[in-house]
Amino acid sequence: MAAIVLDQPWTGETFTPPTPTDIATVEAAIVARLRQQITSVEVAHFPDRPEAYRLTNRIGAALVRYEGGEYGPLIDAGAIVQERTFRFAAIIMMRDLGWGMGSAADGPTPGAYAVLEAVRIALTGYSIPGCTRIYPLRENFVGRDRQGGVWTYRLLFALRGVAVEASSVANYPPLLQATAFDRSGVTNAVSAAAPFTFNAANQIQLPNINVIQALVTDSAGDATYAAGTDYLLDAPGGLITRLATGAIAAGATVSISYTYGEAVVAVANGGAAPTAPSN
Repeated sequence: MAAIVLDQPWTGETFTPPTPTDIATVEAAIVARLRQQITSVEVAHFPDRPEAYRLTNRIGAALVRYEGGEYGPLIDAGAIVQERTFRFAAIIMMRDLGWGMGSAADGPTPGAYAVLEAVRIALTGYSIPGCTRIYPLRENFVGRDRQGGVWTYRLLFALRGVAVEASSVANYPPLLQATAFDRSGVTNAVSAAAPFTFNAANQIQLPNINVIQALVTDSAGDATYAAGTDYLLDAPGGLITRLATGAIAAGATVSISYTYGEAVVAVANGGAAPTAPSN
């Protein structure tokens, strides 16, 4: 029987990072978006030591920081799957509000108000693969550094993704071979009576598998042996085993005729293109 062979072995799929919508990936995408859309100020990740940060850009900066998130109810009963909401803040630090003594702009460079609007426009509706579009939540004034003359505002944005439990390596061997049997009788064929001899293990392997029924007699065809009494038939495997308590002698030659259905074997070891099934 010829086997169907897969075109090439499947080695699985690897994602980098393992979860495409993790915090670092989303934050990096937001920073990249702001750098692309806003060039007048410094755009960077929020520093891990904010007390040591110094605003060196002559106009200002937009610093992106993860503010936290929430997890929704379970979506799937068979695995831990939840909606995950990310919240990111853009901290706007500007040397000027953008107004002079109450009304007119005090210079050609953008002020805090202009950068606030630029950040909102750049991120609102922006889509990161694996997440919903970003939407704004709120904005507020944080404070002013009187010594350095820096105005600080905070814009809070959100987007939703999915949190899924980590998969684990299966503790059972992969499927290497699968056999499909025709059980409907559409492909049944009859193998005429032929002599077979039991081997040292008291077994006979028939040329075909998916045996529907078998008739076992002595070599002359005079005595018929009974399944379950004189021998056992492994129908799917096409294997006949002699029972020591039965009437068949060890190493005997018997006559066997049988009916079998078509079977197709698929082997997952790669190689050439699939071959046609045959019996």
